[in-house]
Amino acid sequence: MTYRPETGHPPVRHQVSVGLPAHTFFSPREDLEHGAPRRLDYGPSLRTYFDRDGVECPPGAERWEVIGGFLFAIVALDPESGSVYALSEGEPEPRLMHADVSSLVHALMVLERGQAEYRDTNRDDDAARGAVVSLMRQDITTVDPTPFADDESEWSRLFEELGLGMWG
Repeated sequence: MTYRPETGHPPVRHQVSVGLPAHTFFSPREDLEHGAPRRLDYGPSLRTYFDRDGVECPPGAERWEVIGGFLFAIVALDPESGSVYALSEGEPEPRLMHADVSSLVHALMVLERGQAEYRDTNRDDDAARGAVVSLMRQDITTVDPTPFADDESEWSRLFEELGLGMWG
C-alpha cells in the first residue's frame, strides 16, 4: 500500500502501515467483478478518481482517498475523521460503512472465518447457515454497529444474501 494520509489519525496511520486484506468481497483492486489485476493507486483523491471517469464527485468527499472495492461499491477513507464510506453504484450519496479502518479490517476477518464455517454447513440446513450468519453479524457489530445501521448498506445486503444461501 502506498497511500500516505495527511493526518495523524491513529487508526489511519496504523492500517496504512499494515495494509488492507484482500477478500472475496473486498479488494484493494479497482474492479472486483472482473478481477482486474491492476491495484489501486492510493495517492489520488476521490475527486481525481471520479474525474478520471467523467463523474461528479459527491460534495464534501473530494479529499477522501479510494482504498478499495466492496462488492459493487467504491470504498473511500475520510482522512480527517478516519471514517470509511461506501459509494455504491446508483446511489447519489456516500454511505458511512465503518467508524474507522480497523473496524473494516475486523469485519473482513470475521467474514473470512465465518465463510469457512458457512461452507461446511449442509446446503439444505437453513437454520445452521442462518446461525453462522447471525454469529458473524454479532461479532462485527460488537466492534462497530455502523456496517448494519442501515438496512440498505453494503453489509446488510451482503448478509441478507448470505442468509438466503446465495453465496454458498
